[in-house]
Amino acid sequence: MPAPLLFVGLPILTAPLVYVLHRVRGVAIAIATGLAGLLALLALQLPFEQPLGVLGGLSFTDTATILGRAFQVEAIDRLALAFIFAQAALLFLASGLGETTSTFLPVGLVNLGLLAAALFVRPFLFAAVFVELGAAAAVFMLAGSRARGGRPVATRGALRYLVYTTLGMPFILLTGWLLEAAQISPGDPRFTAQATVLLMFGFAILLAVVPFHSYLPAIAEESPPYAAAFVFSVMRLGVMFLLLTFLNTYPWLNQNPVIYRMLILAGGGTALFGAVLAFGQRNFGRLMGYVMLIDIGAVILGIGLATQPGLETALATMAMRGLALPLWAAGIERLRRAAGGDHFEALRGYARTHPIASAATVLGLLSLAGFPLTAGFTARWSLLYFLAQIHPTPAIFLLLGLAIAALVCGRGLAALLDASGPVETAPTSGLEPLSPLAFGLYSLGFVVLLVVGLFPQWVLPGVAGIAAVFGQLGQ
Repeated sequence: MPAPLLFVGLPILTAPLVYVLHRVRGVAIAIATGLAGLLALLALQLPFEQPLGVLGGLSFTDTATILGRAFQVEAIDRLALAFIFAQAALLFLASGLGETTSTFLPVGLVNLGLLAAALFVRPFLFAAVFVELGAAAAVFMLAGSRARGGRPVATRGALRYLVYTTLGMPFILLTGWLLEAAQISPGDPRFTAQATVLLMFGFAILLAVVPFHSYLPAIAEESPPYAAAFVFSVMRLGVMFLLLTFLNTYPWLNQNPVIYRMLILAGGGTALFGAVLAFGQRNFGRLMGYVMLIDIGAVILGIGLATQPGLETALATMAMRGLALPLWAAGIERLRRAAGGDHFEALRGYARTHPIASAATVLGLLSLAGFPLTAGFTARWSLLYFLAQIHPTPAIFLLLGLAIAALVCGRGLAALLDASGPVETAPTSGLEPLSPLAFGLYSLGFVVLLVVGLFPQWVLPGVAGIAAVFGQLGQ
């Protein structure tokens, strides 16, 4: 059996079942979480061309051909899949702490299958088609419920996300046409030069580099929190691994110093822009959008260092993002249901009645910003150390982003703790108290973020192993 069909087809085929079971949320969450976790494990452990006794002697091959296109599982793809499916499993599990739309779990599974197809397809350039399909599916996940009568509507952020992804796709596809022309005329460097410009411009759009970032704060403010976290973590991971695959595969990219200078410029500018815009925020949702922009800048800067330690910090940053976002989503979702919004003024005094949700929201934001003693600190501090030796200006931008994010989080925390504010200003009927299981999951999230921040050596060796697979970067 072709392994690509397993990783692509199984999540997509399971999605209708999960949708049918959305009223039995516990069962639907268990199926989605279990499937994502199982596929993450299989991505690392599944042997190829070997009969499996537990499956009656069935063996898996690493290649499948569909409609004339080859889908092949390579070592890089296996590690990327494990990364992506594991983060999705965490989000699916965390969604049990609050309310989600009926489309969150099934669309999440469909997107996992599409991201797997994007990683497997050969040539890589056709991955843009699957990324586009994933963005179109994500619109249903990102739909809010603020229309008249409570019917879901596509928010500004969802539509902007789809538009920007659509704008980025032609640049990736045009790169493929130029590469074919370069093969016909190998002595003409113009084709590879033009392909480099188009490819970097296309990825700048797909990665939400400034000025293509406007959907980030809009999604964080208006869309359901778990769906926003899925797009920020899982969907960003897929695009970032595609960029790393391109850089690792084509010598005219990974041996071009201009590429890395462009990445440093893009990452530094994105981090600075996020820091400046985060300063004036009075809303936990929009604040998350701009902190996410700083985090994206940090990942791009790590790749732009063109060294294995720099790549390790980029991958560690993405891994820590996957730990922080589920906790933030769980906290802000509960606060929004309690207060009817996430503006600092609307949440004034709510830490007295919702201390766990308040702590989850603030701690998730601080970890994403790289605040000391949180999971995000180690990767951010390592990146600052390496940047300071080579590119000190972007290091200052990142440090500024950390300071501003912490300042605004402190402002929001002060509002949550304000004893003069009303305890409850919005109806909270239907907001059930935390169950022992929910309390345990929140506690587990707190412990993981804090313990990983104190003992990063438990996580970083695995990240270093993933970085070693991309051996051509910077060579």
